[in-house]
Amino acid sequence: MTNTEFVRHLSDKMELTEEQTEIYVRQFVDVFVKEISAGKVVSVQGFGNFESKEKTARKMYNPSTKSFKIIPKKVVLNFKMSGALKEKINN
Repeated sequence: MTNTEFVRHLSDKMELTEEQTEIYVRQFVDVFVKEISAGKVVSVQGFGNFESKEKTARKMYNPSTKSFKIIPKKVVLNFKMSGALKEKINN
């Protein structure tokens, strides 16, 4: 599903124009990114929890060149789905 399709579907459900819905979606994403960037957990009831985690730097071995490469630390997004979502997906 593309962003346009998502906005169109959501605007039909909410009985709003696509322009109004696009504004709401952008605001949601802005708040979501701000909270995740601040290191907070974002919990969406019935869907799951999102949080940022820092992966430490590590060494990677390339067997074809027989050399090591340092992979720098980075921040990744972690998602843990709720029990309700697991149940819906599995049924």
